[in-house]
Amino acid sequence: MSTQRQDATASEDTDEMDIDSAEPSVPPPRPPADPSTDCLAIVLRDSPDWLAYIRALQETDVVILLTPVVTPISQDPADITDPFEPFGRALARRHARIRHVPYTSRNGITSTHLGFIKRGHVIILCFAVSPDRPLRNEVADMTFAISDNKPCIVVVSCSPMDTDVPDRFPTVIQTDGYSPPTLETTAALIFGENLQSQVGRFGEYSGANPLQPGVWPVEQWNEARDISRVLDLWTTCVSSQFAMDQQTFATLLRRPGYAKHYVTRQAVVRGSGSGDILGFCATYLSYADQAGERLIASVAFLFVRSAHRQRGIGLSLHSHAISQLKKTRGVVRLQLGSTFPRILYGPPLDIPLNEAWFRRRGWQVNRDVSGQGRIVQDLLLSFPDWRYKEDPFPPTTPSFRPCTQADMPQVLEIVEMTCLEQAKMGWFDQYMSLMNGPNVKDVVLGFADNAMVATALTYTPSCGSQISSNLPWAGQIGSDVGGVTCICVHPSRRDLILGGLLDACVENLHNQGMKKMFIDGIGEEANALLKLGFRKWAQYRDVWKDT
Repeated sequence: MSTQRQDATASEDTDEMDIDSAEPSVPPPRPPADPSTDCLAIVLRDSPDWLAYIRALQETDVVILLTPVVTPISQDPADITDPFEPFGRALARRHARIRHVPYTSRNGITSTHLGFIKRGHVIILCFAVSPDRPLRNEVADMTFAISDNKPCIVVVSCSPMDTDVPDRFPTVIQTDGYSPPTLETTAALIFGENLQSQVGRFGEYSGANPLQPGVWPVEQWNEARDISRVLDLWTTCVSSQFAMDQQTFATLLRRPGYAKHYVTRQAVVRGSGSGDILGFCATYLSYADQAGERLIASVAFLFVRSAHRQRGIGLSLHSHAISQLKKTRGVVRLQLGSTFPRILYGPPLDIPLNEAWFRRRGWQVNRDVSGQGRIVQDLLLSFPDWRYKEDPFPPTTPSFRPCTQADMPQVLEIVEMTCLEQAKMGWFDQYMSLMNGPNVKDVVLGFADNAMVATALTYTPSCGSQISSNLPWAGQIGSDVGGVTCICVHPSRRDLILGGLLDACVENLHNQGMKKMFIDGIGEEANALLKLGFRKWAQYRDVWKDT
């Protein structure tokens, strides 16, 4: 490894430490855990998910490291080393193209720095803060102004870690000084590594502050080993209405090629087996539309045991999951909750939600806007409560019947149009799965003026279609509960058709022995359906963001 460095005050043309390495970009060997030390680096916030971006860098991407010229820790007048040089080298062991450019307190960001910032793909801006050396806001302001919205990670080194960092920095890491071990830990934190050396600090056998947040090891789950423990975690974190048996739970999580799930564990004594699961994150990929090229990436749920919250477990799981999902080609949307399988549409209203925590991760969860927290509901109808009455004088008489194989091409056209116009992600796949199969009759069609204008997909717990395994709650409520989902109605015919379409679905399910009907993910139409006899079963926040 060759390095070049010149002081920022000596020359504005060669003010760079070029830390390229011919060796593979791999983490350094892990130091042994020291349970007597406190956490050395924590993420204060990462609202735009820039840490996930840096963890998925291309090999050719350039990272610009801007560090202050400060006094060496040794306080030795003969020591002229740069205290932040170990940070540059630690980053270079993880990504080859690091450009280390120091800046001075006197000159701040100069034209030399400007040139590097413009050529970089990610900026890491460091501050060393002390009582006699306050945080230089003007340095940050200049860096952000010329970075052209590139990911910019602010690292604030101070001891003790109590600096009030301005809220306008979207991604901030705070470190306990700038010693070599601290900077090594910070580099590992930035790249989302499973710091085994951190486990001793937060696990059962640590002597450190048990509430100090930090980086936790994240590993992919093992169904055979973990299913019962994950189900136990699920049961303790959700309300009783979301309880389910282990077989159903395992079936929902088991989606080969389309699902990856992650766990964090309690630290254990070596050789004593795997530790208890403290946190779990379920993620899925599903196709957004007919083309099969755009994907929805879902964080279906993320739970941490109540006794172990506020220690960095949720952040470690979230950061790892998002970084893995973003590596997948074709992802156009990230979602809290899931499409299909739909375990939870989004964060349930009856589960306390740390809105500030999610907002720091870049999720808006409390606005009455689609994707930013708008309320959607699952509704349940007992057939004796059904209050639909036909319009005695309709402008045209609608009709309804079950679908046939011959209808499917036109059905798919209507579904595709609905998906495009109303951003109904994943619906096309649910209909497509019925093509050339025995369950095509489960689709109910609506006609007006002899033209197909509406479709709805019904299912029962024992129908055998893909949709019944993707939407578990009707069957969990009872064996006599059917469901209707993915309702597509031409906008100009909604008032004419919707009530009659649901009435046809009720009749379809009643003829199969069902006594209730479950309908999922209802937004603006909820009040109208409540007047028809439905009641609320669950409420969620609709939370997603386009990539």
